[in-house]
Amino acid sequence: MKTDKFYTLITAIILAISCKKENNTNNNYKQQISLRANGNLFSVTSGDAGVTQSDAHINSSKFQLDATTSTKDFSINKQNVSALGSYIIDAGTTGVFNFAQWEDGSSLYSSIGSSKSHLLFTISRKVETSSDYFLVEGTFSGVLYNVTQTDSVRITEGQFRIL
Repeated sequence: MKTDKFYTLITAIILAISCKKENNTNNNYKQQISLRANGNLFSVTSGDAGVTQSDAHINSSKFQLDATTSTKDFSINKQNVSALGSYIIDAGTTGVFNFAQWEDGSSLYSSIGSSKSHLLFTISRKVETSSDYFLVEGTFSGVLYNVTQTDSVRITEGQFRIL
């Protein structure tokens, strides 16, 4: 009888430890990213039908946000982001991995190659899911221009959330 209780206790402890480790991976989280592009709502949630990607995270001090379906894509990439706070992407932002971009069908608007584009994002919460990898929440807004700087898209009410 004592042996059965001992094995039951050991099994319960192993299961508890295993479950605790699973809760510390980013596979248990979903993320929702939404925005208005010139007033039109675009929203994606990871795992939903038709969503290729819905992810906002910091990894090794690089912020990356991707909201993608088969026809639309919004992304932000910025290096040297590790703390909560506000960050800007504009003409003064340098480096190939520092940009914001909106793609709607064949229309492409980006901060790359545009002195007029500017985007502000704020990280208000981060959750560590593994060493140096954080899922994040926050907001963003700005204006992105096409490569000829003759047309723009206004991004408003942008938010990224951990679900």
